[in-house]
Amino acid sequence: MTVNILLPKMGLTMEEGEITSWVKKVGDPIEKGEVLLTVQTDKAELEVESPADGFLQRIVVAEGEVAAVGSLLGYITDVYTEGEEAAVAADAPQPQARAEADQEASGQEEKPEPPPPQGNRLRVSPAARKLAVKHGVDVQQIKGSGPRGRIVISDVVAAAKAPTSAAKPFSSKSGKKIPLTRMRKQIAHRMVQSFMHVPQFQLKQEVNVSAIQQLRQTLLSIPSFVSSAQVRPSINDFLIQATALALKKCPRVNASFIEEAGTSHIMEWDQVNIGIAVAIDGGLVVPVIHNADQLSLIEICRKRMELTEKARNGSLSLDEQSGGTFTISNLASMGIDEFVAIVNPPETGIFAVGRVIEKPVWTGSEVQVNPMMSITASFDHRTIDGMEGAKFLQEFTALMQADQWKLF
Repeated sequence: MTVNILLPKMGLTMEEGEITSWVKKVGDPIEKGEVLLTVQTDKAELEVESPADGFLQRIVVAEGEVAAVGSLLGYITDVYTEGEEAAVAADAPQPQARAEADQEASGQEEKPEPPPPQGNRLRVSPAARKLAVKHGVDVQQIKGSGPRGRIVISDVVAAAKAPTSAAKPFSSKSGKKIPLTRMRKQIAHRMVQSFMHVPQFQLKQEVNVSAIQQLRQTLLSIPSFVSSAQVRPSINDFLIQATALALKKCPRVNASFIEEAGTSHIMEWDQVNIGIAVAIDGGLVVPVIHNADQLSLIEICRKRMELTEKARNGSLSLDEQSGGTFTISNLASMGIDEFVAIVNPPETGIFAVGRVIEKPVWTGSEVQVNPMMSITASFDHRTIDGMEGAKFLQEFTALMQADQWKLF
């Protein structure tokens, strides 16, 4: 009996993965549930377990190659047979090309071409066009080898190997081509999807953080507190707690607009899980503080410090990056006054936090100079309207400017 080893979907946004290492080698005995290989996704390095007992008969996707979710990675057999140990079968297409080749073989090339239209309309197969976009190849510069001059995958592959023949001329420009990392590619994909498919609106609010600054300074000035708690609360911790408690009061914002099986609905989540955007080399990750509404300020601080450290050394688990219901992006440390962030699907909202600036504020009887922080909220208009977003911001602002906090 032969059992296929397939690349499983190990996260909501996972579409492909790079094979980083085969833990088992061809010919090795295997038990069901043993780790066969490791895969690098856009978020983390994950382990793929064996689906059956037996022997690793063949590796189809070698280390360093990329495979789509559901792709065949190798075979397990009851008995190992010598001579079948080639790392990649000679007649097997590469992982990325395999799906595109299936499209080419699905009958598109076999269908008779319609009579040629007037003019010189370019003929490009769907799979070839997709591959051309991926590799930055200008199809206008390719001569097709398919029926009636149609451009097919092999034409794009040939053009990609000789880019000067298919690229647009840049006689007056020069530069360095920088390949996209897996993280950068996934960020680009998700942000394009969000910008194109999520109708977004923004609301801005200035928050007086004088009470927070005073409380934070008081806590940090107590040596016994710092030594016993082993934390240094930052304004991010107050932001997280206030956001979580405001979401609890405004459950429609702690929700997602879901489209599946041809129908749509809004899902209000029971858990309040706050994602914190953390910049790392090559992009950013969003570790998630789960059930943040149930945590004290000190517990939030301790969890934030732990997750931030893991994010920067690349040791975040998939669970620590999943399940977010709202995201906070803070660029105050970079001196940014205010900015607009793009909603992180399937969440309904995201905060873009700017730096604290001393500003004159009319209190009703006099002008005071107060530390003010700019908050710009972006929301999914499919889930909520402006009034609901405004109520949520009101709740959040009231919590941020309050004197009482759940410290312990």
